[in-house]
Amino acid sequence: MPVVTLEGYLGSGYQNIGKKVSEKLEIDFVDRVILSEVARELDTHLGEILDLEKKPQEKSLVEKLSERLLKALEKSALAGGGADPFFGQGVENLLSQPYKDFPHTEELSENLDFTKAIRKVIKEIASEGSVLILGRGASGVLRNDPNALKVGIYCDEEVRIKKYAEKYNISEEESRQKVVEYDEGKKNYYLNVFQKQPLDPSIFNIIFNSELLSEDEIIDDICENAKKYLMKRSDAKKK
Repeated sequence: MPVVTLEGYLGSGYQNIGKKVSEKLEIDFVDRVILSEVARELDTHLGEILDLEKKPQEKSLVEKLSERLLKALEKSALAGGGADPFFGQGVENLLSQPYKDFPHTEELSENLDFTKAIRKVIKEIASEGSVLILGRGASGVLRNDPNALKVGIYCDEEVRIKKYAEKYNISEEESRQKVVEYDEGKKNYYLNVFQKQPLDPSIFNIIFNSELLSEDEIIDDICENAKKYLMKRSDAKKK
């Protein structure tokens, strides 16, 4: 099954679209809440996490992702007898915090550990397929991965401000403050880590305008494109 990454701005509806696409394609849905739970598992003693393998076959998504990431870390962490340098203290915040709280220093080298941690997590989650990863820069991390369908959701800022205000029953002034803060955080994050704007066309396979298309139209189109993309990649491998 496909790997789909989905990115958008606050108020564009991309979170809800991502959830519904994953349900329709029957693939795992991973957002920052799931990643936060995975990080809590990874932040505990490695030996305790390995006990997950002794649990019954029916495992939660968090347990499965924790095991998958653990296996990726075994060489560097277990063989060395210590914690992986990219999954040490604070990884829970790294994976779960809002874009505005991500490190945004001008010197990219200062964020090297942060960048490597994000890339390692995203690539490992995507490695086995059948997953939709929402945000977290997944589209940027996997932009050169031919097996991932990268989807962006665009919507004009003023429209997003009105939609967000209506959804959460707040004033447009308060909505504007939240949207602008979120946009700035996401922009800084993408520029710092990928040297790209969040919805740079070079990152994505396809971008939808949620102002012009209904949510159902976008969901249907993403699902159809995911299936076609998967078949195309499968045919390419056979040749």
